[in-house]
Amino acid sequence: MSTPEGRYGWIDSEIRNRAVDTVSDLLPHVGSLWAACSAVAKQLSVHPNTVKNWYRQAVEEEDTPPAGTNLQLTAAREQMRALQRLNANLVEVLKDRGTAP
Repeated sequence: MSTPEGRYGWIDSEIRNRAVDTVSDLLPHVGSLWAACSAVAKQLSVHPNTVKNWYRQAVEEEDTPPAGTNLQLTAAREQMRALQRLNANLVEVLKDRGTAP
């Protein structure tokens, strides 16, 4: 029978929080979330999926998207399209004035 804390009952919330923080710190320096979770899991002698679940739960609680999501790329593309429209409008105004390049 499993305990309410799960398979790793000896790991308290402080250790889980530190593991999540470490994963967040590693993300910019490794290739993927899995690589970061694997590195932290190895130090704690737990399965990488366990650390990944802790991380995802923490991210959901914070209501922030996980690092590396497409949300940043989508926002950058939307901004680029808006700037391209603005640039096109400015070129049209300059053409109407007769001062376009």
